[in-house]
Amino acid sequence: MPSQNAHQRKGHRRRGGRPFFRLNTEVLWDRLDLLDRSQNWLAREIGVSPAYVSKLVNGRRSPSGRIRRRMLRALGVTDSEDLFRTEDKHEPH
Repeated sequence: MPSQNAHQRKGHRRRGGRPFFRLNTEVLWDRLDLLDRSQNWLAREIGVSPAYVSKLVNGRRSPSGRIRRRMLRALGVTDSEDLFRTEDKHEPH
C-alpha cells in the first residue's frame, strides 16, 4: 500500500472535509434556455472542456471557487446559492 507521501508525489490530493458543491441543474438549464446557449457554449465561456462541464452536470465533480465565479458571471446569476448546493461530503472518485 503506497504511503501518503507517495500519493502526494504522484499528484493525488486528499480531499479532507472540503464541502462538495453540486450544480443545481434545473437552474442551469433554465438559464441556458433563457440565454439561448448550450452546455458547449458554457464550457468555452468559462474556459473548461465540455467533458468537465458534463462532469459538473452529472455531479461527478465539484467546481473550484474560480469556476463557480465564472459560471455565475457567464449565466448572469447573482446568488451562488441559486446555482450551487453545498454538501458536506467528499468529492466522488
